[in-house]
Amino acid sequence: MPDQRNRDVVILGGGLAGLTLAIQLKNARPETDIVVLDKRKGLAPEAAFKVGESTVPTGAHYFAEVIGMKEHLEKFHLQKNGLRFFQPSGDNSDLTQRIELGSLDFPVHVNYQIDRGRFENELTRVALALGVDLRQGCDVRGVELRPESEHLVAFAQDGEERGLRTRWLVDAAGRAGVIKRHLGIGREVAHTINASWFRLAGGIDLEQWGADNPAWLSRMRRTGIRQFSTNHLMGDGYWVWLIPLGSDHISIGICADPRLHPYEEMNDFDSALDWLRRHEPQLAEAVAGRVDDVADFLTVRDFAFGVERVYSPDRWSLVGEAGAFADAFYSPGSDMIGYGNSATTDLITRDLAGQDIAERLEFYNDLHLKTFAYVLSKVEDHYPAFGNPAVMVPKLSWDRMLNHYGVVLLFVQNRFHYEFLRSVRGDIEKLYALNERVQQIFRDWNQLERVRPTGPAKAHHAAKAVRESATALIHDYSDEELRAALARNVAVTEAMAVGIFHRATRNLAERPGPEVPVNPYAVSLRPDDWEADGLFSGDVRLTLAQADQIAEGTEGLLADPLLADAS
Repeated sequence: MPDQRNRDVVILGGGLAGLTLAIQLKNARPETDIVVLDKRKGLAPEAAFKVGESTVPTGAHYFAEVIGMKEHLEKFHLQKNGLRFFQPSGDNSDLTQRIELGSLDFPVHVNYQIDRGRFENELTRVALALGVDLRQGCDVRGVELRPESEHLVAFAQDGEERGLRTRWLVDAAGRAGVIKRHLGIGREVAHTINASWFRLAGGIDLEQWGADNPAWLSRMRRTGIRQFSTNHLMGDGYWVWLIPLGSDHISIGICADPRLHPYEEMNDFDSALDWLRRHEPQLAEAVAGRVDDVADFLTVRDFAFGVERVYSPDRWSLVGEAGAFADAFYSPGSDMIGYGNSATTDLITRDLAGQDIAERLEFYNDLHLKTFAYVLSKVEDHYPAFGNPAVMVPKLSWDRMLNHYGVVLLFVQNRFHYEFLRSVRGDIEKLYALNERVQQIFRDWNQLERVRPTGPAKAHHAAKAVRESATALIHDYSDEELRAALARNVAVTEAMAVGIFHRATRNLAERPGPEVPVNPYAVSLRPDDWEADGLFSGDVRLTLAQADQIAEGTEGLLADPLLADAS
């Protein structure tokens, strides 16, 4: 029988998304009666627990500032040296010969590498101290969504069948997707990628792979800090992550397109190690001599999925992976938690205060789904190009710039709320629409131009607009200044799109010259499609010279990344 007492909020799942939401709700409205039902019992193990250890600006800001975990993160976890990418070179037996894109020093906006077990244990302590009713060892049996009254949740705890009544029901149960499955609102996506991962005690300092190359070591402002990046070793159809943890482990994972790398080649540790020997021999050598230090091995097939809705007028919400998941590339998972939890907190607290939330709920739902589509567009059908630096050097630069624009900038500036978001909705949607078209340019480009360098690689320096997109995160803006900055970001993005288009068309027999206006909202690189795709129509038409002036350095995208660097 359900407990006759009506709760304000029941959260299904006591992991990263559920615990941070409970804390955020309590901080926003301390009197909120919150129950969290968690499957796990006791403390979470350190290191060998969950993936999702890397944060980028939104997630880092959410955990440190919004949830208030900054002191814990700085003391017990690692400051992150940004995202770092290594393109392939030859047989990948020498890291110093590979094109490298990454920060020369720790970014101005602090990000973290998080040991999930250690972090979730501390979140549990904080939630309990705030008065959250956290119940462990719970198995959710089912839910009854009742829009006109309180929802019902049936669960078992310690062998006893129990129930709860609640005004709001939030699913934070991850891939179990209790509400999503109950309503049948899950959506498949075309992105079909597999992953396998493990944690290795003692860590790995990949700079040791280039210890005999002082010129390569000296590219960084401080020796030894490459290892603190989320390092991506990339090749045709795959990328491998290397993420250090504060518990003196390193997280190592393979994400691969099954069209090029069958799942059976990496679905157990021995197979994965053999795969690394073929594709990433330096990493394989480092792991093979330390097999006894392997703490775990996990794998998931076809990990991406979508959803029809995440916030409902019937007073339920899906947060974290209970809603949708695109890919671990660019580490967007904690960002989506931050967006979802913040919108959910706003909706719940206002509803409990008796306010009409219908309009803002639909706004948040639309924005979340469009943001997910934007995240997905940066990886969907791009894995075949991951080993092609002709495409990936400008793509990584483009994606890095856009990751600091739009919603990310607004979130870090604490403007992720309905009133401000609504005032800049047009510019956010322009960024999303333009990104979708430029991502298609990258897909087409990979069909037109494929290269495989053999090194030595020239040091890559990003365009000024790309570099400044990161520093803009830490500026102080008034509301009007922030709106103006976002409008400026749209103009710079349009200019960078023109630069990318000209770079991509260099090998076409017939292409517009540098002074011919280009519409950055074009879809295709195929000349026969230019008219149909709107290349020479629309309001936004820029020459390359005009684009370079606006973006202050599109040459960082136009320069040939494959030139040898004798140093």
